[in-house]
Amino acid sequence: MIICNILMMAATLFTACGLEEGGGNGKTPKEREDIALTKVQQQIGYNANSFTFDFLEAACAKEAEGKSLFLSPFSIQMVLAMTAAGAAGDTQKEMYSALGFDTFTGEDVGGFYRTLIPALQDVDNTTTFEIANSFWSKSPIEIKDGYTDDIKASFFAEVRTLPDDVKTATGHVNGWCNDKTHGMIEKIVDEVSESTVVALMNAIYFKGIWEDPFDKDLNTQDKFTCRDGKKVTTTFMNNTFDNARVYNDEYVEAMSVPYGNGAFAMTIVVPRTGVTPEKVLSGLDADTWYDYRNGGKSYRTYFSMPKFEEEYAAEKLCIDILKDMGMEKAFTGAADFSAMSYTPLCIDEIRHKAKIKVDEEGTEAAAVTYVGMRVTSVGPGGDTFYFKADRPFIYFISERSTGAILFAGIKQSF
Repeated sequence: MIICNILMMAATLFTACGLEEGGGNGKTPKEREDIALTKVQQQIGYNANSFTFDFLEAACAKEAEGKSLFLSPFSIQMVLAMTAAGAAGDTQKEMYSALGFDTFTGEDVGGFYRTLIPALQDVDNTTTFEIANSFWSKSPIEIKDGYTDDIKASFFAEVRTLPDDVKTATGHVNGWCNDKTHGMIEKIVDEVSESTVVALMNAIYFKGIWEDPFDKDLNTQDKFTCRDGKKVTTTFMNNTFDNARVYNDEYVEAMSVPYGNGAFAMTIVVPRTGVTPEKVLSGLDADTWYDYRNGGKSYRTYFSMPKFEEEYAAEKLCIDILKDMGMEKAFTGAADFSAMSYTPLCIDEIRHKAKIKVDEEGTEAAAVTYVGMRVTSVGPGGDTFYFKADRPFIYFISERSTGAILFAGIKQSF
Protein backbone atom coordinates (compact mmCIF):
# COMPACT_ATOMS: atom_id res chain seq x y z
CA MET A 1 0.00 0.00 0.00
CA ILE A 2 1.33 3.36 -0.98
CA ILE A 3 2.07 5.27 2.17
CA CYS A 4 2.51 8.84 1.46
CA ASN A 5 0.22 9.75 4.21
CA ILE A 6 2.60 11.90 6.00
CA LEU A 7 1.35 15.14 4.85
CA MET A 8 -2.40 15.86 5.28
CA MET A 9 -2.33 16.93 7.20
CA ALA A 10 -4.14 19.51 7.61
CA ALA A 11 -4.47 23.30 7.54
CA THR A 12 -4.65 25.41 10.49
CA LEU A 13 -4.32 29.04 11.56
CA PHE A 14 -2.85 30.89 14.46
CA THR A 15 -3.15 34.58 15.09
CA ALA A 16 -0.33 36.20 17.00
CA CYS A 17 -1.08 39.70 18.23
CA GLY A 18 0.64 41.60 21.02
CA LEU A 19 2.52 40.04 23.93
CA GLU A 20 0.62 39.86 27.19
CA GLU A 21 0.61 37.53 30.12
CA GLY A 22 -0.66 34.14 29.11
CA GLY A 23 0.52 33.85 25.52
CA GLY A 24 2.03 35.48 22.45
CA ASN A 25 -1.36 36.63 21.18
CA GLY A 26 -2.49 38.13 24.46
CA LYS A 27 -4.83 35.27 25.37
CA THR A 28 -4.53 33.03 28.38
CA PRO A 29 -4.59 29.47 27.01
CA LYS A 30 -7.73 27.59 27.99
CA GLU A 31 -7.28 24.04 29.22
CA ARG A 32 -6.98 21.60 26.35
CA GLU A 33 -9.97 19.31 25.87
CA ASP A 34 -10.16 16.24 23.64
CA ILE A 35 -12.39 16.44 20.59
CA ALA A 36 -15.16 13.88 21.01
CA LEU A 37 -15.72 11.68 17.96
CA THR A 38 -17.99 8.67 17.57
CA LYS A 39 -16.39 5.30 16.82
CA VAL A 40 -17.34 5.65 13.16
CA GLN A 41 -15.83 9.15 13.02
CA GLN A 42 -12.65 7.89 14.69
CA GLN A 43 -12.29 5.24 12.00
CA ILE A 44 -12.88 7.81 9.27
CA GLY A 45 -10.16 9.91 10.89
CA TYR A 46 -7.73 6.97 10.85
CA ASN A 47 -8.47 6.40 7.17
CA ALA A 48 -8.06 10.10 6.44
CA ASN A 49 -4.55 9.97 7.88
CA SER A 50 -3.80 6.88 5.79
CA PHE A 51 -4.75 8.91 2.72
CA THR A 52 -2.27 11.55 3.86
CA PHE A 53 0.53 9.02 4.20
CA ASP A 54 -0.24 7.44 0.82
CA PHE A 55 -0.52 10.77 -0.97
CA LEU A 56 2.75 12.05 0.47
CA GLU A 57 4.59 8.85 -0.43
CA ALA A 58 3.24 9.00 -3.98
CA ALA A 59 4.21 12.68 -4.30
CA CYS A 60 7.75 11.81 -3.20
CA ALA A 61 7.94 9.07 -5.80
CA LYS A 62 6.74 11.32 -8.62
CA GLU A 63 8.84 14.39 -7.78
CA ALA A 64 12.57 14.76 -8.42
CA GLU A 65 14.64 12.95 -5.81
CA GLY A 66 15.67 15.25 -2.99
CA LYS A 67 13.00 17.89 -3.65
CA SER A 68 11.35 19.36 -0.55
CA LEU A 69 7.57 19.05 -0.39
CA PHE A 70 4.85 20.71 1.65
CA LEU A 71 1.15 20.18 1.20
CA SER A 72 -2.13 19.49 2.92
CA PRO A 73 -3.68 16.15 1.93
CA PHE A 74 -6.30 17.18 4.53
CA SER A 75 -7.34 20.03 2.22
CA ILE A 76 -7.25 17.84 -0.89
CA GLN A 77 -9.30 15.12 0.75
CA MET A 78 -11.91 17.54 2.11
CA VAL A 79 -12.63 19.26 -1.20
CA LEU A 80 -12.79 15.90 -2.98
CA ALA A 81 -15.18 14.58 -0.31
CA MET A 82 -17.34 17.66 -0.99
CA THR A 83 -17.14 16.89 -4.73
CA ALA A 84 -17.94 13.21 -4.14
CA ALA A 85 -21.10 14.20 -2.28
CA GLY A 86 -22.41 15.19 -5.72
CA ALA A 87 -21.31 11.97 -7.41
CA ALA A 88 -23.27 8.76 -7.86
CA GLY A 89 -22.74 5.14 -8.89
CA ASP A 90 -19.25 3.93 -9.76
CA THR A 91 -17.90 7.49 -9.85
CA GLN A 92 -18.67 8.00 -6.16
CA LYS A 93 -17.46 4.48 -5.28
CA GLU A 94 -14.09 5.14 -6.90
CA MET A 95 -13.75 8.54 -5.25
CA TYR A 96 -14.64 7.22 -1.80
CA SER A 97 -12.27 4.27 -2.26
CA ALA A 98 -9.36 6.54 -3.21
CA LEU A 99 -10.10 8.81 -0.24
CA GLY A 100 -10.35 5.88 2.19
CA PHE A 101 -14.09 6.31 2.74
CA ASP A 102 -15.38 3.30 0.80
CA THR A 103 -16.81 1.48 3.86
CA PHE A 104 -18.81 4.52 4.98
CA THR A 105 -22.00 6.21 3.82
CA GLY A 106 -22.22 9.76 2.54
CA GLU A 107 -23.95 10.70 5.78
CA ASP A 108 -21.06 9.18 7.78
CA VAL A 109 -18.53 11.26 5.83
CA GLY A 110 -20.63 14.41 6.04
CA GLY A 111 -21.12 13.90 9.78
CA PHE A 112 -17.37 13.53 10.25
CA TYR A 113 -16.63 16.90 8.69
CA ARG A 114 -19.67 18.51 10.30
CA THR A 115 -18.19 17.57 13.69
CA LEU A 116 -14.50 18.06 12.95
CA ILE A 117 -14.49 21.46 11.20
CA PRO A 118 -15.93 23.56 14.07
CA ALA A 119 -14.15 21.46 16.72
CA LEU A 120 -10.70 22.05 15.21
CA GLN A 121 -11.37 25.77 15.03
CA ASP A 122 -12.30 25.94 18.73
CA VAL A 123 -9.85 23.55 20.39
CA ASP A 124 -7.15 26.15 21.18
CA ASN A 125 -8.12 29.77 21.84
CA THR A 126 -4.52 30.93 21.36
CA THR A 127 -4.43 29.40 17.88
CA THR A 128 -6.42 30.66 14.95
CA PHE A 129 -7.41 27.71 12.85
CA GLU A 130 -9.61 28.46 9.87
CA ILE A 131 -11.20 26.14 7.33
CA ALA A 132 -13.18 27.55 4.42
CA ASN A 133 -15.04 25.74 1.64
CA SER A 134 -16.82 27.18 -1.38
CA PHE A 135 -18.83 26.00 -4.38
CA TRP A 136 -19.06 28.06 -7.55
CA SER A 137 -21.20 27.52 -10.65
CA LYS A 138 -22.11 29.43 -13.79
CA SER A 139 -25.75 30.46 -14.07
CA PRO A 140 -26.69 28.23 -17.05
CA ILE A 141 -25.74 25.12 -15.05
CA GLU A 142 -28.65 23.89 -12.95
CA ILE A 143 -27.36 22.71 -9.56
CA LYS A 144 -29.59 20.52 -7.42
CA ASP A 145 -30.83 22.16 -4.21
CA GLY A 146 -30.31 18.95 -2.26
CA TYR A 147 -26.59 19.00 -3.09
CA THR A 148 -26.01 22.62 -2.08
CA ASP A 149 -28.04 22.09 1.11
CA ASP A 150 -25.83 19.09 1.90
CA ILE A 151 -22.48 20.85 1.44
CA LYS A 152 -23.67 23.89 3.37
CA ALA A 153 -24.64 21.67 6.32
CA SER A 154 -21.72 19.21 6.26
CA PHE A 155 -18.84 21.34 4.93
CA PHE A 156 -20.08 24.85 5.90
CA ALA A 157 -19.55 25.75 2.25
CA GLU A 158 -20.33 29.11 0.68
CA VAL A 159 -22.33 28.82 -2.55
CA ARG A 160 -21.40 31.44 -5.15
CA THR A 161 -21.95 32.31 -8.78
CA LEU A 162 -18.98 31.87 -11.11
CA PRO A 163 -18.90 34.85 -13.52
CA ASP A 164 -19.00 34.10 -17.25
CA ASP A 165 -16.19 36.54 -17.99
CA VAL A 166 -12.84 34.76 -17.59
CA LYS A 167 -11.02 37.77 -16.14
CA THR A 168 -13.78 38.48 -13.63
CA ALA A 169 -14.06 34.81 -12.63
CA THR A 170 -10.29 34.59 -12.13
CA GLY A 171 -10.32 37.69 -9.97
CA HIS A 172 -13.14 36.36 -7.79
CA VAL A 173 -11.58 32.92 -7.31
CA ASN A 174 -8.10 34.25 -6.55
CA GLY A 175 -9.54 36.96 -4.31
CA TRP A 176 -11.31 34.29 -2.25
CA CYS A 177 -8.05 32.32 -2.07
CA ASN A 178 -6.04 35.36 -0.94
CA ASP A 179 -8.64 36.36 1.66
CA LYS A 180 -9.08 32.92 3.22
CA THR A 181 -5.30 32.36 3.55
CA HIS A 182 -4.65 35.84 4.97
CA GLY A 183 -2.51 36.71 1.97
CA MET A 184 -0.19 33.70 2.24
CA ILE A 185 -1.44 32.28 -1.07
CA GLU A 186 -2.41 35.14 -3.36
CA LYS A 187 -3.74 33.04 -6.22
CA ILE A 188 -4.57 29.45 -7.03
CA VAL A 189 -5.13 29.77 -10.80
CA ASP A 190 -3.51 31.88 -13.48
CA GLU A 191 -6.83 31.90 -15.28
CA VAL A 192 -10.17 30.18 -14.81
CA SER A 193 -10.65 28.11 -17.95
CA GLU A 194 -13.50 29.13 -20.27
CA SER A 195 -14.70 25.52 -20.11
CA THR A 196 -14.98 25.56 -16.30
CA VAL A 197 -18.64 25.70 -15.29
CA VAL A 198 -18.28 24.48 -11.69
CA ALA A 199 -15.45 25.03 -9.20
CA LEU A 200 -15.00 23.77 -5.64
CA MET A 201 -12.38 25.16 -3.27
CA ASN A 202 -10.97 24.51 0.17
CA ALA A 203 -8.64 26.81 2.07
CA ILE A 204 -7.02 26.24 5.44
CA TYR A 205 -4.88 28.65 7.39
CA PHE A 206 -2.84 28.04 10.54
CA LYS A 207 -0.89 30.48 12.63
CA GLY A 208 0.24 29.53 16.10
CA ILE A 209 2.85 30.33 18.69
CA TRP A 210 4.97 27.62 20.27
CA GLU A 211 3.94 26.64 23.78
CA ASP A 212 7.57 27.33 24.70
CA PRO A 213 8.92 29.87 22.15
CA PHE A 214 12.53 29.73 21.01
CA ASP A 215 14.92 32.45 22.17
CA LYS A 216 16.49 34.17 19.15
CA ASP A 217 19.65 34.76 21.21
CA LEU A 218 20.15 30.98 21.27
CA ASN A 219 20.12 30.70 17.48
CA THR A 220 23.23 29.23 15.89
CA GLN A 221 24.64 28.97 12.39
CA ASP A 222 25.03 25.30 11.63
CA LYS A 223 25.17 22.91 8.70
CA PHE A 224 22.20 21.05 7.25
CA THR A 225 23.11 17.99 5.18
CA CYS A 226 20.88 17.95 2.09
CA ARG A 227 19.62 14.81 0.38
CA ASP A 228 22.40 15.05 -2.23
CA GLY A 229 25.05 15.21 0.49
CA LYS A 230 25.68 18.94 0.11
CA LYS A 231 26.14 20.76 3.43
CA VAL A 232 24.42 24.15 3.67
CA THR A 233 24.96 26.62 6.51
CA THR A 234 21.66 27.95 7.85
CA THR A 235 20.07 29.30 11.05
CA PHE A 236 19.09 26.72 13.66
CA MET A 237 16.66 27.40 16.52
CA ASN A 238 17.57 25.80 19.83
CA ASN A 239 15.62 24.98 22.96
CA THR A 240 15.81 22.73 26.02
CA PHE A 241 12.80 20.71 27.15
CA ASP A 242 13.03 19.25 30.67
CA ASN A 243 10.61 16.40 30.06
CA ALA A 244 10.10 15.71 26.35
CA ARG A 245 8.95 12.37 25.02
CA VAL A 246 11.17 11.14 22.20
CA TYR A 247 10.55 8.10 20.04
CA ASN A 248 13.64 6.44 18.58
CA ASP A 249 14.33 3.12 16.90
CA GLU A 250 16.71 1.82 14.25
CA TYR A 251 15.04 3.94 11.55
CA VAL A 252 14.05 7.31 13.05
CA GLU A 253 14.08 9.77 15.90
CA ALA A 254 10.77 11.59 16.42
CA MET A 255 9.29 14.10 18.83
CA SER A 256 6.43 16.61 18.96
CA VAL A 257 6.73 20.31 19.79
CA PRO A 258 3.37 21.77 20.93
CA TYR A 259 1.71 25.07 20.11
CA GLY A 260 -0.53 27.18 22.37
CA ASN A 261 -2.36 25.02 24.88
CA GLY A 262 -0.97 21.80 23.44
CA ALA A 263 -3.95 20.94 21.22
CA PHE A 264 -1.82 21.33 18.09
CA ALA A 265 1.76 20.21 17.63
CA MET A 266 4.45 19.82 15.02
CA THR A 267 5.88 16.31 14.92
CA ILE A 268 9.40 16.13 13.51
CA VAL A 269 10.57 12.74 12.22
CA VAL A 270 14.30 12.52 11.42
CA PRO A 271 15.38 9.37 9.56
CA ARG A 272 18.67 7.95 10.75
CA THR A 273 21.74 8.29 8.53
CA GLY A 274 21.33 6.00 5.52
CA VAL A 275 17.52 5.79 5.86
CA THR A 276 15.55 7.74 3.23
CA PRO A 277 12.27 9.59 3.87
CA GLU A 278 10.65 7.22 1.35
CA LYS A 279 11.67 4.25 3.49
CA VAL A 280 10.07 5.84 6.54
CA LEU A 281 6.90 6.75 4.66
CA SER A 282 6.51 3.24 3.30
CA GLY A 283 6.18 1.94 6.87
CA LEU A 284 3.92 4.64 8.23
CA ASP A 285 0.49 3.56 9.47
CA ALA A 286 -1.91 4.51 12.27
CA ASP A 287 0.08 2.69 14.96
CA THR A 288 3.42 4.12 13.87
CA TRP A 289 1.92 7.62 13.63
CA TYR A 290 0.68 7.27 17.22
CA ASP A 291 4.19 6.33 18.37
CA TYR A 292 5.80 9.20 16.46
CA ARG A 293 3.49 11.93 17.73
CA ASN A 294 3.29 10.71 21.32
CA GLY A 295 6.95 9.78 21.72
CA GLY A 296 8.47 6.97 23.73
CA LYS A 297 10.71 7.65 26.69
CA SER A 298 10.94 10.99 28.52
CA TYR A 299 14.24 12.84 28.36
CA ARG A 300 15.74 16.19 29.18
CA THR A 301 16.07 17.10 25.52
CA TYR A 302 18.32 19.58 23.76
CA PHE A 303 16.34 20.35 20.61
CA SER A 304 17.63 21.98 17.45
CA MET A 305 15.94 22.52 14.08
CA PRO A 306 16.37 25.00 11.24
CA LYS A 307 14.17 28.01 10.58
CA PHE A 308 12.63 27.60 7.15
CA GLU A 309 9.98 28.64 4.67
CA GLU A 310 8.55 26.33 2.04
CA GLU A 311 6.13 26.85 -0.84
CA TYR A 312 4.83 24.07 -3.06
CA ALA A 313 2.39 23.84 -5.95
CA ALA A 314 0.89 20.68 -7.42
CA GLU A 315 -1.28 20.62 -10.52
CA LYS A 316 -1.10 17.60 -12.82
CA LEU A 317 0.53 15.68 -9.95
CA CYS A 318 -2.73 15.53 -7.97
CA ILE A 319 -4.68 13.96 -10.80
CA ASP A 320 -1.90 11.45 -11.56
CA ILE A 321 -1.78 10.31 -7.93
CA LEU A 322 -5.56 10.04 -7.60
CA LYS A 323 -5.78 8.00 -10.81
CA ASP A 324 -3.11 5.66 -9.43
CA MET A 325 -5.30 5.31 -6.32
CA GLY A 326 -8.18 4.10 -8.49
CA MET A 327 -10.13 7.35 -8.99
CA GLU A 328 -10.54 7.33 -12.78
CA LYS A 329 -14.15 7.83 -13.92
CA ALA A 330 -14.42 11.27 -12.31
CA PHE A 331 -12.02 12.66 -14.93
CA THR A 332 -13.76 11.15 -17.96
CA GLY A 333 -16.93 11.50 -20.01
CA ALA A 334 -18.26 8.51 -18.06
CA ALA A 335 -18.28 10.54 -14.81
CA ASP A 336 -21.56 10.56 -12.90
CA PHE A 337 -22.16 13.72 -10.87
CA SER A 338 -25.93 13.44 -11.15
CA ALA A 339 -26.37 14.11 -7.42
CA MET A 340 -24.85 17.56 -8.02
CA SER A 341 -26.27 18.75 -11.32
CA TYR A 342 -28.71 17.91 -14.07
CA THR A 343 -25.91 18.75 -16.51
CA PRO A 344 -23.33 15.97 -17.10
CA LEU A 345 -20.02 17.06 -15.55
CA CYS A 346 -16.50 15.71 -15.00
CA ILE A 347 -13.43 16.95 -13.13
CA ASP A 348 -11.17 18.87 -15.49
CA GLU A 349 -8.37 20.03 -13.18
CA ILE A 350 -7.15 19.90 -9.58
CA ARG A 351 -4.72 22.49 -8.29
CA HIS A 352 -3.09 22.57 -4.86
CA LYS A 353 -0.81 25.15 -3.28
CA ALA A 354 0.65 25.20 0.22
CA LYS A 355 3.04 27.44 2.11
CA ILE A 356 4.67 27.29 5.55
CA LYS A 357 6.91 29.54 7.64
CA VAL A 358 8.60 28.18 10.77
CA ASP A 359 10.48 30.55 13.09
CA GLU A 360 11.23 31.21 16.77
CA GLU A 361 7.70 32.36 17.59
CA GLY A 362 5.74 29.61 15.91
CA THR A 363 4.34 28.48 12.60
CA GLU A 364 2.18 30.03 9.90
CA ALA A 365 0.82 27.72 7.22
CA ALA A 366 -1.85 27.75 4.56
CA ALA A 367 -3.14 25.54 1.77
CA VAL A 368 -5.70 25.86 -1.01
CA THR A 369 -7.16 23.13 -3.21
CA TYR A 370 -9.14 23.95 -6.35
CA VAL A 371 -11.29 21.52 -8.35
CA GLY A 372 -12.49 22.73 -11.75
CA MET A 373 -15.30 20.87 -13.52
CA ARG A 374 -16.46 21.05 -17.12
CA VAL A 375 -19.45 19.79 -19.06
CA THR A 376 -18.79 16.34 -20.51
CA SER A 377 -19.26 15.67 -24.20
CA VAL A 378 -21.55 12.88 -23.07
CA GLY A 379 -23.24 12.99 -20.20
CA PRO A 380 11.16 12.76 33.19
CA GLY A 381 13.77 10.28 33.15
CA GLY A 382 17.30 10.86 34.20
CA ASP A 383 18.63 10.45 30.69
CA THR A 384 19.58 13.21 28.26
CA PHE A 385 18.73 13.19 24.56
CA TYR A 386 20.17 15.33 21.79
CA PHE A 387 17.60 15.78 19.03
CA LYS A 388 18.89 17.60 15.98
CA ALA A 389 17.13 17.88 12.63
CA ASP A 390 20.28 18.58 10.64
CA ARG A 391 19.51 16.22 7.74
CA PRO A 392 16.39 15.48 5.66
CA PHE A 393 13.36 15.22 7.92
CA ILE A 394 9.60 14.73 7.74
CA TYR A 395 7.18 16.93 9.68
CA PHE A 396 3.45 17.10 10.39
CA ILE A 397 1.07 19.53 12.04
CA SER A 398 -1.76 17.70 13.77
CA GLU A 399 -4.44 17.94 16.45
CA ARG A 400 -3.53 15.94 19.52
CA SER A 401 -6.74 14.19 20.62
CA THR A 402 -7.90 13.03 17.18
CA GLY A 403 -4.45 12.69 15.62
CA ALA A 404 -5.86 14.52 12.57
CA ILE A 405 -2.97 15.57 10.33
CA LEU A 406 -3.54 19.01 8.86
CA PHE A 407 -0.24 19.57 7.06
CA ALA A 408 2.74 17.41 6.22
CA GLY A 409 6.12 18.00 4.62
CA ILE A 410 9.59 16.74 3.88
CA LYS A 411 12.53 19.12 4.23
CA GLN A 412 15.48 17.86 2.21
CA SER A 413 17.34 20.96 1.04
CA PHE A 414 17.82 24.70 1.37
